[in-house]
Amino acid sequence: MRRNWHRAIVVSLALVAPLPAYAQLSGMDSFIGTLSIEQGEVILTRCDLAASRYLLRDVPGAQTVARYRKDGRRASADVMGSYSEEGDRNVLTVAEFLDYQPGKSCHLSDALDALAPADAPSKQGKPADARARGGHATPSALVGHYYLMGVMETGSELLLRPDGQFDWALSYGAVDQEAQGMWHVERDEVVLVASAPSVQKPLFSYLSTVPWDEETEDELRQHQRSEIEATIRTRCPIFPEPSVFATPLTTADNAPAPSATILQQRAVTALRAANAARMNAELLAARLMSDAPPTSAKPAASQVRQALSDWQDARALAIEAARAADLPEPTLADPTLPAACTMPPADAVEGGTARPSPGVAIRIFDPASDQPARNLPITLHFANGTEEKLVTGRSGFAFAPRGATAKAVSVTIHTEAPISSDMTITFAPLQHGIVRIGFDRQQLMARPFDTLRLRIAGTALVIEGAKGRYERQP
Repeated sequence: MRRNWHRAIVVSLALVAPLPAYAQLSGMDSFIGTLSIEQGEVILTRCDLAASRYLLRDVPGAQTVARYRKDGRRASADVMGSYSEEGDRNVLTVAEFLDYQPGKSCHLSDALDALAPADAPSKQGKPADARARGGHATPSALVGHYYLMGVMETGSELLLRPDGQFDWALSYGAVDQEAQGMWHVERDEVVLVASAPSVQKPLFSYLSTVPWDEETEDELRQHQRSEIEATIRTRCPIFPEPSVFATPLTTADNAPAPSATILQQRAVTALRAANAARMNAELLAARLMSDAPPTSAKPAASQVRQALSDWQDARALAIEAARAADLPEPTLADPTLPAACTMPPADAVEGGTARPSPGVAIRIFDPASDQPARNLPITLHFANGTEEKLVTGRSGFAFAPRGATAKAVSVTIHTEAPISSDMTITFAPLQHGIVRIGFDRQQLMARPFDTLRLRIAGTALVIEGAKGRYERQP
């Protein structure tokens, strides 16, 4: 099936790369769900199997939840917040909403409800032969590829295969769902029966061992650079966490647009502020990392982090102000930091004329979707009895240390929630190459439905009472 409109889902098991955290609040995490107001309180109903509910409150000084309370519409959002408990209630202290989509929901039931017109009659208790006069089509006449038509901002596909199997997928706002199973015809309906993932199928399985290639070499360079940056951040604890910017809530604003002169004045002021923020960050960083005896005037690392964070904000404001004034985007170089805090250039890991020799890599991914298993702890075992603790990176790769003389013979994959286990996979002794391990993510995905009935209406398939219809395409 075509997948260009729908984003693949990877759930739980720490397989999704973590979103950047906010420096000003510890314990930040991402909570995706549907926002609503209940008895004056802002509630997030999370997109998980339990539909967990959280009371939302603003971080001191923030207005994210307060703005939403004024808006009041049901919406889907990725909430960045810090979790706590108050009695038997789950509470999120919110820094910002990401991917805010008013009028949307990340729950499939809401998506299907949204398709139905308000005056649609209920089909409960109504016999199938009285619901439609679509005839009794044969299964062979229904085989084909169907697309949902007539519903804005919703993409859905259905593939009915000749062997009685189907593939179904839907994308609606924050919803991304897919199902596979068997289909059959009952009177005037196509009945889709979703199959549950086999509990007998292993979560991880050995696929193959392939030669080292250019893609893996590039991944290794990225991995090495990440390790260098982590070492520098440990040695020089002044770098702020990456900033996360959210799309602001849209509100009615009838204020007249500023004049060109005012916009230009704002751009000049913002550029002056950005340059001042950069100079302040450079000064504080140099004083902190100086070898001079410590004095009461020496700044703390937290002060330097804040100064660098202020510089990042000031640079962003200066660029936006220039764009708003229709001026050239200013060139704002990063602050010059002490040598111990200077990150290497992008191509630093490629130093030297000779390319490094191939090593051993483990790549863990879902063969069906090619989605990588990120941030997954593994233990790589060698023939001489030694082992290395590794973690898969952004593309599902983990790399053995360069220069290892013993051959790799097996890998133990450690998983926690929702499936807690340690699984060891052995392979032929390997000096250099890539061990490809498959991950069955279907075991961790909730089925969007057990049974879905579609009324046969000529060449179309219709969810009873829905506005849209699945039309078969050539």
